[in-house]
Amino acid sequence: MAARSLKHKALFVSPSTAKTLSSYLIKRGIDPQQIETTIGNAISDLDSTDFRLPIERYHALWDLALDYTNNPALGLELGSHPINEEMGLVGHIFFNNATLELALKQLERYYSLINEGMHIELTTDDQFAYIHYLCNVKRAYCIADMDRTLAISIHRAKQYISPTLSIEFVCFQHSAPTYIDHYSEVFPCPVQFGKEHCCIAFKKRYLDFELPKRSSYLHKILTGHIESLLSRIKPKPSLSDKVRKLIEQKLAKDCVDAEHIAEKLFMSRHTLYRKLKQEGMAFHELVDQVRKEKALFYLSSGKRSLSEIAFLLGFSELSAFSRAFKRWTGQSPAHYKNVGHE
Repeated sequence: MAARSLKHKALFVSPSTAKTLSSYLIKRGIDPQQIETTIGNAISDLDSTDFRLPIERYHALWDLALDYTNNPALGLELGSHPINEEMGLVGHIFFNNATLELALKQLERYYSLINEGMHIELTTDDQFAYIHYLCNVKRAYCIADMDRTLAISIHRAKQYISPTLSIEFVCFQHSAPTYIDHYSEVFPCPVQFGKEHCCIAFKKRYLDFELPKRSSYLHKILTGHIESLLSRIKPKPSLSDKVRKLIEQKLAKDCVDAEHIAEKLFMSRHTLYRKLKQEGMAFHELVDQVRKEKALFYLSSGKRSLSEIAFLLGFSELSAFSRAFKRWTGQSPAHYKNVGHE
């Protein structure tokens, strides 16, 4: 869902991390009543896989935990050294897939059940695979939560996939915090801050890795349950979502014009414009957003030349791409690639 359509929408998260965080605080001696006041529910409600916690309450719980422990690196600590190995429903489904690639494809579909304000995208190039954690709306981003998310992702990958799994780099959307030294203790790879979104990069060949503890029977049962849950809480894709996906598919094929996209959606160009306007969007804005996001990703990965990137984004000339990029970021793509985000 487009960020603009999520701006005022109520957002929810799954209860699994809130449950873990609450258990940790109780073991540290906090009054359980403080937790229940913060989340606006009984702690026992967090035991239900169908329960959804408002994202503001979830972030408030993190604020309570950081204040109570006086440990700004708490997210990294809980991610790299989990107090228990209990996983949420999505986690169990992930590790019961046949291969890592299939697991990540399902994670793309189900991540909104973990956090409605974010989504996952898996992309690849010739050498590497990238898991992008894309924050759909600013208020959905919580530094401690993303610290824990990336830390526990790598912890569990090494535990359940392979202890020799090599990570190329990780990126965080937030700026480098005061506890930056803790990141080198958690992530055995380069760590970058202030990026467009969070990301984990690893060798592409790992996608074919067969998950060692999978159970096809358990996977089938859990997937059936989560699909039922998803159908009850996930809204239908907006027109903006559909248009964005088509734009992404057509960028490098020189088919990104409103007439062509409208035809794919079985409507006239006028109807497309009118319906997008009802969602607070314009076609040219969506094209611009997709191009900017893809440009930042390609430049950050450092695997393609500027001419290749310009072609992939549907620009007829490198100079046109350079002008657009400077409008988006205030700097040239060459400067961004070589100096600004080393």
